[in-house]
Amino acid sequence: MSGTSTPRPRIALAFADTSRDLAHQLAQALEAAGFSADASGDLSDDVQLVLVCWTPAAVASDAVNREAARARKERRFASVILAPCTAPMGFGRPMGDLSGWQGDATSTEFRALVGTLHGRLSGRMFSGDFWRSRYLSWGGLGAATLGGMAIIANLGDLGQTIDGALNPTASERTLSQTDAKVEEVLQLLRQKSGQDLSDDAEAALRESIMRLLEAQDGARGAAAQKLAAGDFEGAMMDLMGAADEGEKVVQGLAETWMEIGALAYLNDTFTALDAYKRATELAPENSEALNMLGSLYMRTGRHEEAIKVYETMQYVAQGDEENATALGNLGFAFFSLDMLDEAEQHFRGALELNERVGNLMGVGQDLRDLGEVLRLKGDEEKAGDYMRRALKIAQDTKDKAAEASAHLRLGGLAHGRGRLSEAGAAYTRSRQLWEELGDPEGRAAAMNSLASVEFDRGRIDAAKALLDQSLKIAQDVAARESEAYALGLLGQIAEKRGDKIAAINFYREAEFIYRQNGQYTLAAPFGDMMTALGATPHPEGPEN
Repeated sequence: MSGTSTPRPRIALAFADTSRDLAHQLAQALEAAGFSADASGDLSDDVQLVLVCWTPAAVASDAVNREAARARKERRFASVILAPCTAPMGFGRPMGDLSGWQGDATSTEFRALVGTLHGRLSGRMFSGDFWRSRYLSWGGLGAATLGGMAIIANLGDLGQTIDGALNPTASERTLSQTDAKVEEVLQLLRQKSGQDLSDDAEAALRESIMRLLEAQDGARGAAAQKLAAGDFEGAMMDLMGAADEGEKVVQGLAETWMEIGALAYLNDTFTALDAYKRATELAPENSEALNMLGSLYMRTGRHEEAIKVYETMQYVAQGDEENATALGNLGFAFFSLDMLDEAEQHFRGALELNERVGNLMGVGQDLRDLGEVLRLKGDEEKAGDYMRRALKIAQDTKDKAAEASAHLRLGGLAHGRGRLSEAGAAYTRSRQLWEELGDPEGRAAAMNSLASVEFDRGRIDAAKALLDQSLKIAQDVAARESEAYALGLLGQIAEKRGDKIAAINFYREAEFIYRQNGQYTLAAPFGDMMTALGATPHPEGPEN
């Protein structure tokens, strides 16, 4: 069959000199899996992807780190763990972990890497997750055939693969039955590999080829006619054209779901969450959609899910500024789980990147968050310095949301020092700004803080009035941490008024939410508080 085959994706490997043998082994396996892989050390501008091979020596190598930074800046960076080590912060999560890998192209780890690389280089929606489906149990297939079958499974190079598998006589033969055509293709693939396909792999390929041959309309119908006539390259071109058009439609759908999410974000949490989740399914590398989805998971107390989203955001980040945003988000998630050391590490990493690129607003956010971590660690002097610097940056850049957050943090610092008037003024200003912005979540947090000041002043009625409002707002937008805080403080008010049953009920609800959120440090005191009020274990619940 005449025609030009589709060029294989070009990958260059970057590695430390001491890992040369491991890198060459990986390059050979990638070649067999359908890539053009170069382990010569030549990172020329025409390669599509630079795959950095992290090993202890590579992590310590200035040269490898420079190559990684350059590839990241040029948006052609990827990495893999090739020997036990921790990848340097700032380069995102590696695509795979091949530490201990012995060159087996049928291993789960290598197949997952191949699938992720195909998804990255083709721009298709098929990614590493597809490779974990039940259809792809490759059994004893050799590396060369694995590479060809991988390309078929991803519809990335169907013409080239079948063109190499079929002989010209068989390609031109007219077969009247679809089953016969499918059997012919499968038999020729068996002959090429010299081994049998696993049952799962054969079932998957049989189903795909039959579906295509049975298509009647549109581009798939045209491709089916060409495939039945033996024109595999023509069929491939029709399918590629249809796929390109489909990807445009998918991108448009993703943007529409993001618009729905943005409209619902302030007042309809679960509609917004579903919309952004759908957007990230359609456009998995859209940092904006990932950022918003993670924030909604945080709002609803699903911290572990937020961390996964933010790790994905870090992995797909393009440039230092996006990477800094992902690190800051991760820091906030760890902070919410009372993992202060991890939070500080991520906030400092974000601050370093934002200072490097001159992102003043990002610097302010990082200083504000670091200040809160330092306050909780007992370094109030440095915490205050960071928070005041953050407030000034917010005011200079006219970022009202950042200013509201900074006032809230400074209010907490003053409150902890017993300066109730100063704390009340800061909380009031934060509330005013959140109201101007129309942000109910921020408003609820500020009102909770104001209520705590009123409670400490002995103004119980004023505190309860604020809490009743903040609780309703928090429940309306599913801001779970704010809801738990309000419930806990309402419990203290009930206890102060002598209503033990109401207090126990409030404490029970607060404890339940904190535990559901994974915030066990915040949940812990409520058990003792309920016991002190006479609550006893009950077979149908935590206490009675």
